[in-house]
Amino acid sequence: MKALLLDDTHPFLEEALVQGGLELIKDYTRPLLDFPVSYFECTVLVIRSRMPINAKFLSQFPHLKVIGRMGAGLENIDLSQAKLQGITCIRVPEGNSRAVAEHALAMLLSALNHLPRAGVEVRKGIWLREENKGREIHALKVGIIGYGVMGAEFSRLLYAMGVQVYTYDKYRFDYTEGTMIECSLEKLQAEVDVVSIHLPYNNETHYFADEVFFNGFAKPVHFINTARGQITNTTALLAALESGLVLSAGLDVLEYENSSFTSLFDAELPVALSALLLLDNVIITPHIAGWTQESFEKMGRDLGAKILAALKTV
Repeated sequence: MKALLLDDTHPFLEEALVQGGLELIKDYTRPLLDFPVSYFECTVLVIRSRMPINAKFLSQFPHLKVIGRMGAGLENIDLSQAKLQGITCIRVPEGNSRAVAEHALAMLLSALNHLPRAGVEVRKGIWLREENKGREIHALKVGIIGYGVMGAEFSRLLYAMGVQVYTYDKYRFDYTEGTMIECSLEKLQAEVDVVSIHLPYNNETHYFADEVFFNGFAKPVHFINTARGQITNTTALLAALESGLVLSAGLDVLEYENSSFTSLFDAELPVALSALLLLDNVIITPHIAGWTQESFEKMGRDLGAKILAALKTV
């Protein structure tokens, strides 16, 4: 059997596949239209985010049994076509859930204590203490929207710090731990001081955080999104920040990223995003929440094991 790797991965993954009897074909740059016929004989496909795996592309692989995505989401795969062909699609959210949780926590603590703004001010010779008075996280109620692997990990981290956590998941019930409060979206919006998004991206969650969403909170909130950029309507978030409905935002993902997550500045920036970049209460990072040395290793190890296990059942 052959495995086609379309993005660079971790040596742990490659070693596992070779030990499992697969021959590796690595091609990280070739466009889809230039693939040689021999590629389509592969049994396993390993991807990250470089290219969309659409129906036309998948239909060229008559022997494909498993697609392994080295990451948490499967939105760049045509899952309907994969199901039609009997292809098992695998992801490894467990591999970077801790990294995402720590990044979300870092964003929240930075926002609550005005770290980005205060750092810039001091470098300019400005020494403002009262104006940069912070908040202690245990004094706030935090809402988690989406209690999958990522949301659960962040919830546990907060719970360990003595934070009251409210959780909402449309498709799960009776899942919370300790003193976490499982509730409706309306209840969450009525109670929390902080809201963190941990949803997968699909047609249902596109612009989940829109004008109606931000207007639904009983008090001003701090907003965090480490999931996918298009879950948040940037124009609505900007309006909420300007009106005071949102006190701060921590964004590791942006609506306008390209599909491979590798770049933002491919074209002229939209007006709303340009305005967002000027706000000192907005923290933005380049889609790196789940990208640590440790998570890279864990994802490689876990994906290799999952692929080999899946091959034994097909």
